[in-house]
Amino acid sequence: MTVEKMALPRHKRVENPPRIQLTERDVQVILAVYDYRALQRDQIERLFFPSKNTANDRLSRLYQHRFLERRWLKIAYGEGMGQAIYLLAERGADVVAEQLGIDRGAVDWKEGRNKVGSPFLEHALMVNDVRIAFNLAAQQAGYTIDKWIKEDELKAAKEYVYLTTASGARRKVAVIPDAYFVLNLGDKRAHFFLEVDRATEANKRWGFKVQAYKAYTESGRYTERYGTRSLRVLTVTTGEKRLVNLKRATEEAGGGQMFWFSTFEEAKPDKILRTPIWRVATRDDHLGLIERS
Repeated sequence: MTVEKMALPRHKRVENPPRIQLTERDVQVILAVYDYRALQRDQIERLFFPSKNTANDRLSRLYQHRFLERRWLKIAYGEGMGQAIYLLAERGADVVAEQLGIDRGAVDWKEGRNKVGSPFLEHALMVNDVRIAFNLAAQQAGYTIDKWIKEDELKAAKEYVYLTTASGARRKVAVIPDAYFVLNLGDKRAHFFLEVDRATEANKRWGFKVQAYKAYTESGRYTERYGTRSLRVLTVTTGEKRLVNLKRATEEAGGGQMFWFSTFEEAKPDKILRTPIWRVATRDDHLGLIERS
C-alpha cells in the first residue's frame, strides 16, 4: 500500500506523510484555527468544506505536515471516538506570519498554548460554535461582523466595578464577557457582549455578574471604551430549564431588557438573527435579535 492511500493514524504523525501543496482554502483554515484558537472538525467543516470526508482528509494532511496540531477531548465509555480538535502548529504559525505580513515572533502562538486543559477547550469550542453561527448567519443575510474581541483580549485589559453585597461589604468584580462583537447591518451597527453558559455557575454568582454589567454600563465606562451606548448582553446556555433559571436570576438582580437568552440548540445560523428564539429579561415573549424589515 502506498503512503498516498494508507490509512493515517489518528494520534501520531507518520515519517513520510502524503504530499501536500497548500491551497487557498488550506491557508484560510490555518488562519481560522489561529483566530479561533481551537476548532473542532465539524466547525471547520461548516466554515470551509462541503463534506465530512473532504474535511477529514485535508485536515489530516495539515496535521501530518505540522501546520496544525490535533487533540481529542475525553468522552464517556461507550460513546465512540470523539471528534478531533485542531490547534495551530509550528509550520502553521509560519503561514500566519507570512499571510499577515508580520514578523514570526509577533505571531501570538507558541507550543505551550496548545497544552490547555479539557475545561478550557470545552468552553472555547462552545464560544466558537456561537461565533460560527453568527458569522454564517451574517454572511447569509448580507451583514458583516465588523469586530470580534475574544475573552483573552478582554481579560488582558479587564475593567472592574465595585458592588455592595447584602451585608454591606464592598466587592470588586471584573467585567469580562466571553466576547464582544459588532454586527454591521449596513445602515446601523448592533453591539453585543456574549456569555456562553455551561450551567456550572451558581445563581448568586450570576446575579453578581448581572449587577457588574449594569454598574459598568451605567458608569459610562462602557461607552467610553467602546464608543457607543448600544449594548445587549447575549447568553447562550444548555437548555430551556437553565435559561428560565438564568432569566429569573437576572430579573432578581435588577437586570432589564439589556439581557437576552437563548440555547445552543436554538442558536444556529438559520435562526440566530431573525427567528424569535431569544427571551428577554422582564418580558415573557420570544424575540428575534434583528427585526425583520
